[in-house]
Amino acid sequence: MVVIHPTDNTTDFLKKIYHKRAVNHFVNENYTNSELTYLLNHQCYENERVYMLGHGNEYGLFSKTKNQPRLIINSKHVEFLRKLECIGVWCNANMFAEKYNLKGLFTGMIISEMDEAYWYGINTTNEELEEENEKFAIRLKYCIQKYPLNEVPIRMLEMDDKKSQLTTFNYQNIYWYE
Repeated sequence: MVVIHPTDNTTDFLKKIYHKRAVNHFVNENYTNSELTYLLNHQCYENERVYMLGHGNEYGLFSKTKNQPRLIINSKHVEFLRKLECIGVWCNANMFAEKYNLKGLFTGMIISEMDEAYWYGINTTNEELEEENEKFAIRLKYCIQKYPLNEVPIRMLEMDDKKSQLTTFNYQNIYWYE
């Protein structure tokens, strides 16, 4: 398993997804794009699961190095990602997957910060946001471990016990592509 999770305290809750799991390669913001390309192309076996976690957009997964933002996962990595089993948890990862015809489990917009809740008109509190982000990550880990990836979106919806504006929004934004 490969985990690509740039350091960002606003996405620390996503660590629960791979906590106590056997990770062959862990990639953070210190990897250069060429090092990551080499890893994906030469050090991953076919169909190995790769987790890409954090903040991003339709162009890829964000990272900061010395406060300089960049895309640590971008279009240059697509040909290598196609041979892997992808799990992309970042805002609009589904648009990246659709654009490049990637297979796997991807999230759409996920509210992980109060600013995002405000922008999308989601009525929540900071306490609910923190609590529900933790539950989201724990439940996603559980579903990924227990079910085939194509079942995860529906299983996550079933696990939404709160059904608040926040949880409904987040749990409806999980997609499977084959």
